Amino acid sequence: MKWIVATIAVSLAVVVSGSEYKTNVKTDLTFADKDFLLKQKFFFEILRNIHLPLQYEEYLPYTKTWIGDETKYTNYDQVVEFFDLFKLGFLEKGEIFTIYNKYYLKQTYLLFTFLYNSLDWDTYYKNVLWARENINEGMFIYAITLTVLHRTDLKGIVLPAIYEIYPYYFFNTDIIRTASYRKMYDPKFGFYGSGKYNVVYSNFTLTYPLETKLFDDFDLSYYYNDIGLNSYYYYFMMDYPFFFGTDKFGLLKDRRGELYLYMHQQLLARYNLERFSNFMYPIKGLTWSFPLKLGYFSLLSYWNGVPFKSRDFNYMIKDEDYIKLDFIKDWEMRIRKIIDQGYLYLKDGTKIDLRDWKNIDYIGNILNANVDSVNDESFGYIEIFSKLLLSGNNFDTMFFKTWPSSLMHFETTLRDPIFYSLWNRLLDFYYLFKSYLPYYTFDELTFKGVIIKDVVIDKLMTYFEYFDADISNIIPLTNVDKYWDFTVLGRTIRLNHKPFTYTLDVMSEFTGKGVIRVFLGPKFDKLMDLEYYKKFFVEIDQYLVDLLVGKNTIVRNSRDFFWSVKDRTLYTDLYKKIMTAYTGSEKFPLDMSEAHCGFPDRLILPKGWISGMKMQFYFIITPYVTKDVQQVSFFDKSISCGVGTGLRYIDDLPMGFPFDREINYSYWYTKNMLFKDVLIYHKDI
Repeated sequence: MKWIVATIAVSLAVVVSGSEYKTNVKTDLTFADKDFLLKQKFFFEILRNIHLPLQYEEYLPYTKTWIGDETKYTNYDQVVEFFDLFKLGFLEKGEIFTIYNKYYLKQTYLLFTFLYNSLDWDTYYKNVLWARENINEGMFIYAITLTVLHRTDLKGIVLPAIYEIYPYYFFNTDIIRTASYRKMYDPKFGFYGSGKYNVVYSNFTLTYPLETKLFDDFDLSYYYNDIGLNSYYYYFMMDYPFFFGTDKFGLLKDRRGELYLYMHQQLLARYNLERFSNFMYPIKGLTWSFPLKLGYFSLLSYWNGVPFKSRDFNYMIKDEDYIKLDFIKDWEMRIRKIIDQGYLYLKDGTKIDLRDWKNIDYIGNILNANVDSVNDESFGYIEIFSKLLLSGNNFDTMFFKTWPSSLMHFETTLRDPIFYSLWNRLLDFYYLFKSYLPYYTFDELTFKGVIIKDVVIDKLMTYFEYFDADISNIIPLTNVDKYWDFTVLGRTIRLNHKPFTYTLDVMSEFTGKGVIRVFLGPKFDKLMDLEYYKKFFVEIDQYLVDLLVGKNTIVRNSRDFFWSVKDRTLYTDLYKKIMTAYTGSEKFPLDMSEAHCGFPDRLILPKGWISGMKMQFYFIITPYVTKDVQQVSFFDKSISCGVGTGLRYIDDLPMGFPFDREINYSYWYTKNMLFKDVLIYHKDI
């Protein structure tokens, strides 16, 4: 799957030995210097116990005031705008935050610009400390994450995983309460030396009310609640905030609109593969027919004990919300109209040809309702309004507190099955756009002189396992003098698979570079059935390869797949590594091992069946054509994910090629392609 927010922007070189070689991830390893480690230490400490005052003496002098010298900012006008609004009143500390509120969104953006415009590290550092003590906690985490991801002087900085910064959005209330109560009555609980004694178990299958179990979606609770999956989506949306424009942040280089649509298309495809593993039909599209049968109860609670807002079974929207529904349907009709007519006009009168595949960016930006969207008054905010409608909330609530549902946080939106139903509807625009594009020609599909002869794939096996995450942030840290000799682990069950290797045998009459794309999808009987099944194929890998004349044997291990990442190091353990490196006891490598932006390696394969679930791998090798977008000078691919650099895709082919268009079966299946039947086995607990 092209899990676009591909993580490790790695060296894509292939190590060649004769005509046999293995692909690998090869970078020149560098280590953090003292200045970098000082910054790392700072972020880990200010994000600890976010709802409590800072306890570090060195930081306290800067919590009372911000830097007022206008020469210390790149855009002081935005700083003035921030404080003008701050004086009128921001969301108070302790209140529930969501970006799906117009006023909170405005406040968050101005807070971000205040920090982003800080001229140097010293100014930024002191302003962050002021914000830490004076800004709503949820808003602060949001803005800090954005600045770390988008300030060029913070490239490579590793934040703790979001599920460890703020466990409330990833762990059910039972585990949060259990950990809190155990700390109250057990003085030994949590101290580092106690080891496994500090583990608290979560029952993610515990569901209230019990009627929820009547729905098939209950079988997928392990997938909906997967911590890695939900954090993946959060980081994608933070890398590409809808209120960021490409003019300033360079996101257009990443084909932002196309990326947004393809990521969701792949996310839906992967979800449907999991449904097939549980003997379920593909998810149906949302029809806006009320009452809505499927309710949702997240079992999450905010830090103050307030539960996430739920959606009742047979959900009915309020009478006044039908106006909102009318807006959504009108916007949908207008988008469908411009796709059908084949063009749209920009505000300056420029005509955009919607029969040019590259202009899919415009459709993606419209659905994302981002700053780069055109004519937003005509096409509106479909996704945002849809989530608000399904949550019983309004975007412009000012005089009443917002009570968000799971759909109103990027960290939790994937937990609600209705998210997938909504995106099944929204992707109709993606497929409609693609339906007007011409078939790929034979020359576009083939790679002259290159033939995939065969592939051998290891046995594919999945299983459930226990997973521990550091949830210490929910318990006050009483001693900051040591390296946090205190850890509480939340334990859940998750899906994983055994590593596997495939070996491709390729004959080539060509010496040079090619691009290998690998997909995984359902097994079908006749090639023409692919027209239906192709939307369920997930791109799991994409990489460059050096071909030699003759036989080429290409060996690739699943742990090296380009779009996926391994587990993060625990918050407390990573802090200890930072501190020991800071004191000079060891080195801290800058090797993307803590990458924030990849799809979980564990979820490459769907669960499968105990008896073996029939599926297919699909391989295609295409000529490598240099991209139009080149790497920008400040980007270091060994330490960062490459937002805004064009390094989230390898070549200029459309995302999803060659499954993204209708197929002419008379010539489509060329010699540089290969389908391979596989069985995915599941080992039950």
